[in-house]
Amino acid sequence: MSLEDTTWNAPLSGCDCYIAALDDYMTKSGQGHHRCVTMVAVGKGFSISALKSGVDRFAASHPMLHARISRAYPGAVPCWKKAGVPEIEVKEHSQQRDPLDLAKKLLTTEWRGMMRIDVVSVCEDTVVLMSWSHLIFDGKGAELALAEISRLSASSSNPDSRTSSHSIPDVRPMGLRDKLKAVKPFIDRYWILRNEQVRSAGEEAKGSNVSDFLLIRFTEKESEIIRQKAQQLTGGIFLLPYFLAVAMRGHRRVLVERGIHNGSLECPISLQKRKRGANGPIFQNQVSQMFFSLKLSETESLETAARMLLDQYSSMAKSGFDEAFLIMTNWMRRLPLNIYRIFMKREASGQISSFFHAHTATFMSGIQSFCGGAIQDGWHVPSVSQPPGTGLFFSERDGRLTGTLCWRVGVISTEEVTTMEQMIRGDLLR
Repeated sequence: MSLEDTTWNAPLSGCDCYIAALDDYMTKSGQGHHRCVTMVAVGKGFSISALKSGVDRFAASHPMLHARISRAYPGAVPCWKKAGVPEIEVKEHSQQRDPLDLAKKLLTTEWRGMMRIDVVSVCEDTVVLMSWSHLIFDGKGAELALAEISRLSASSSNPDSRTSSHSIPDVRPMGLRDKLKAVKPFIDRYWILRNEQVRSAGEEAKGSNVSDFLLIRFTEKESEIIRQKAQQLTGGIFLLPYFLAVAMRGHRRVLVERGIHNGSLECPISLQKRKRGANGPIFQNQVSQMFFSLKLSETESLETAARMLLDQYSSMAKSGFDEAFLIMTNWMRRLPLNIYRIFMKREASGQISSFFHAHTATFMSGIQSFCGGAIQDGWHVPSVSQPPGTGLFFSERDGRLTGTLCWRVGVISTEEVTTMEQMIRGDLLR
C-alpha cells in the first residue's frame, strides 16, 4: 500500500483497543503514553549511515507509522487512517551519554511520532535505542521492525509492507446463545477474578509521571541453571508459569513488608499469535491474553506457585480462553475508551492488574547483526501505568537472561526495589 494512497486504513484489533484504552488512561492521568524502549547493543562494524538509510526506507513503506486512530461514527470500529509525513527521527549522542539514563528519559518525555531512534557510542561499541508506541506493535513486532530496518539498510530489495495478518477473528452475526457459548470461558474467568481483592504496589495514586527501571543481568552459566530449574518445575513445555511465579513472589515480599497479607496477585499474560518463526506481520498487537491469579498465601512456595500457575494455564488452554478473549475484545472495540476502561479496572478491583509481566523469549531470534555490527545483547524496557505501577519483564540473547524491573517513581521505594531484586535473584538462583 503506497503512502500516497489516502484511502489506506486498518481496523484496530481487539488487543489494539485494549492497549488504546490503557494508553488513554495513562495520558488522561498525566502519565504520558504507553511506550517502550527497545535497546540493542552492537559491536564493531555498525554503520550509522546504513541505519539512517534503513530507517528512511522503513518509514516510507509503512503507513501505520504515520497514522492516527479515528472512528467513522460513534460506535464504529476504530481504524488507523493515514496522516502526517513519512519521517522517523534518528538522533546521535556522544560517548558521554549513558544509554540507560537516556532510556529513562525517553520513557517519560514527549517526542514526535510513533517511533524514534537514538544512537549512543559506548567505547568501540554502540547502543541503539528504538522508542515506540505500544499502539503500533507488540514486543515481537518491535524486534521484527528492527530486523526489517537492518535488512533494508543493506539491501535494495523491496520493503515488506505488511501491517496486520488479519488473523484476529472477525465478528460474525450470531444468535445470543452462540455468542454466550463462544465467550463463556472469558466470562467465567472474569467473574472468578471479580470476586477477589487484587493487590498492587501502586494501589494509591502517587501523582508521578516519571518512569524508572533496573536491569537484572545473569551470566550464561546462571541462565542455564535457571532454565534447567524452570524446566523441572513446568515440565519443559511452557516456562512462563515459573517466571510469573518468581514475579509474584517478588511483589508479595514488598506487600508483606508493608503489612498486607490478604488479597490476590493477578497478572494478564500476552500470548503470541504469530506462527512460531514467522517474519511478520510487523504491526498491530498480534497477541491474546490469559489472566493468572494466586492468593498471597499461595505464593509462599515458589514450587507450589509455579505448579498452580501451570495448572491455570492448562485449564485456560483447554477451555479455549485465549480465543474467547479475542472474540470478546473484538466486540468491545466499539465501546468508547472511557467505558472500556471501566471494564478493564473493574475486573482487577480497580488496579488493572497487580503488575505487568512478559517473557519475550530469545531477543531477535535468528538475527546475528544489525546495520553492519554483530548483535551483542538486547532487551525491552516498557513503561507501566499506575496502578499497578510496576512490571517485570524477561528476555534472552545468546543464552543470557536479562530481567527488566520497571516502575513509576513513587510507587515503590529504593529499598523496596532492592528487596524485590534480591527476592528475584534468590528465587532464580537458589
